[in-house]
Amino acid sequence: ESLSAMQKCVEIAPQDPEAHSNLGVTLQELGRLDEALASCNQAIALKPDYAEAHCNLGNTLQELGRLDESEASYTQAIALKPDLAKALYNRSFLLFGKAEYEAALRDADACVSKKARELSLTSLYALGRIDEIYKRIEIQSKVDGEDIRIAAFEAFISELEKKPTAYNFCPNPIDFIHIANLSSHVNDSVKYLGDVIEELNKIETIWEPFGKSTVSGFQSLKHINVFANPSGKMKQLKSFILNELDAYYLKFQSEQCSYIQKFPTTRNLWGWTVILKQQGHQDAHIHPSGWLSGVIYLKVVPSLGKDEGAIEFSLNGVSYHDVNSHSLTFQPGVGDMVFFPSSLHHRTIPFTTDTNRIIFSFDLIPKIAEHY
Repeated sequence: ESLSAMQKCVEIAPQDPEAHSNLGVTLQELGRLDEALASCNQAIALKPDYAEAHCNLGNTLQELGRLDESEASYTQAIALKPDLAKALYNRSFLLFGKAEYEAALRDADACVSKKARELSLTSLYALGRIDEIYKRIEIQSKVDGEDIRIAAFEAFISELEKKPTAYNFCPNPIDFIHIANLSSHVNDSVKYLGDVIEELNKIETIWEPFGKSTVSGFQSLKHINVFANPSGKMKQLKSFILNELDAYYLKFQSEQCSYIQKFPTTRNLWGWTVILKQQGHQDAHIHPSGWLSGVIYLKVVPSLGKDEGAIEFSLNGVSYHDVNSHSLTFQPGVGDMVFFPSSLHHRTIPFTTDTNRIIFSFDLIPKIAEHY
């Protein structure tokens, strides 16, 4: 639908560079990268000093693996608009991937963006500047002590260095994993799960959504909150989750970290579904806009003695890791409900069985409008 609208814009105003640039963004999200490239180049041809178009071109080139050209596009965007946050962040991320950590740090520090704070810390970690990391985390704890990205990195570095930081959101997130089962909330859980799957089948999904961790699988569209106006089994499922959230809080209420002491009193839930196919998995990720995250297993796959289809929790991130970092692997059963801090990295281990692995995921979030 977005593509159709953007194409109409270009048709109505073929000389409008913004229309071409926006079309390029939409094409990129659909994975049609060559067409996206053409649209971005057309926008720049119409307006050579259009910084955002140069940035969008850089994004597309990066997706195509043309990293030197991508960096040049970001550099041009920044030359035209030095405070363009997305260009600074994207170039920093690209430079980090090229192991140019000092340059990545400069861009991250120049970027006025919340997610750039974590990139600054990971660049410092790559440079071995541990003392500076601790100083920055102390400063950050006074500015915003509830940044999920910072909390994830803090848990990693404090365990690695065997030294706590000043950031007290959730220093030991693996200790806050909670496991229950739907059978404790409903009498005939097998029938109920079948009904839930039937309802979820009516929700529109997309294959390997752009910018998400899902590989070889479908995920409901990012703007759709299944819990926005729930009815039927979804409304019932929401009530089960809320009941389990109460049990979760009571279980951990004596803990002194901010994660528990500032636990959201308003129960804003954002829900979505993921259907993984054979060889499907989810790459390691966190949920930056959440507070607590959860997953309910509607259909599982056999482990085959190799943890296939299991969920793995770890303190390791995409840009920082240590072989001795704490991790935990859980092999789910049908109906299992797993609750954990949104700052805890987790991934799905790929599976070889030719079947579907179906889950329902949700975030408890402080502010519903900020989720996506």
